[in-house]
Amino acid sequence: MKINIIGCGLSGITSANILKSQGHNVEIFDIRNHIGGNCYDEDMEGIKVHKYGLHCFHTNDEQVWNFLNRYTKFNNHSLRVRANTKYGMINIPYSKLTEQQIGKKLTDKEIYDSIFINYSERHWGIAWDKLPKSISSRVPTRRESFDDRYSLDKYQGIPHKGYTDMMNNMLNGIKVNLGVSRNEYKKLKCDKMIYTGKPDEFFDLKFGKLPYRSLKFKHFKTKRTDLFSFDSGAQINECEDKTIKYNRTVDNSVFLNQQEDHTILTRDYPEEHDETNEPIYPKNFGEGQEIYKKYKKSIRSENNVIFLGRLATYQYMDMWVTIKQAINKLT
Repeated sequence: MKINIIGCGLSGITSANILKSQGHNVEIFDIRNHIGGNCYDEDMEGIKVHKYGLHCFHTNDEQVWNFLNRYTKFNNHSLRVRANTKYGMINIPYSKLTEQQIGKKLTDKEIYDSIFINYSERHWGIAWDKLPKSISSRVPTRRESFDDRYSLDKYQGIPHKGYTDMMNNMLNGIKVNLGVSRNEYKKLKCDKMIYTGKPDEFFDLKFGKLPYRSLKFKHFKTKRTDLFSFDSGAQINECEDKTIKYNRTVDNSVFLNQQEDHTILTRDYPEEHDETNEPIYPKNFGEGQEIYKKYKKSIRSENNVIFLGRLATYQYMDMWVTIKQAINKLT
């Protein structure tokens, strides 16, 4: 069977890998000039840089973990996040360690006020009290331990040669077409299609544009300092100063524990998605939710197209979930 896959991100690559192993004739098409979607990383000044913001893999799913370990080895990096707050630099999520750093126990309201409100409002461009419960209720208030890892999942790490190397291994023997025009796939014949792009574009915006939030990434070279390290963490969130326009600073040298004198820091600046940037976070609430309901009815009528991934299913998904979704759908 000839199967065209639209999008060469993690969903598309996982789908191609599975379908090729089943004996299908698989081909991938992507408008970008590189593989990997937002998981793409590249060498910059001798540092492996996550071009679209940090991606730290974690999962409790043994099937997903074993699947990826066919194509890479993972180091033992665990994401650790600190935050600039009115209490100074603290570890988050709020834990016994954070309490020790602050010197007192905070109430739930104090935790929200000092750690989450400014960050979330900057991220979504919406006042905290206007955010739906589906978002605000996901915020963890406290952790009753000294564990400072951001995720407590069983399996964690970074591919030891980077994500791009891992995904290249997954694509072995699969034809990939990069830099194609946005609607080129509509002209191509196939028996089945895996679509990982935006649903509104697939249906020619017949119900209107789906809203997404985006991020603008700024990478800059600087002297390496003790502020970031493999053990203390790669990420610092800005939770106090409302005048700061970026959400976080990430040291890319930390992920693979690269010991150069310099590093590349990345800052991400939240903004609305338009024609000049990438759709990253589906705004699946309010108007966005209502528009997507209309597209979802049309999706169900597409017998020869499978919609997979964060964009196509219009929901925020961790990396392991996108892989699991493809495995469940295609095996």
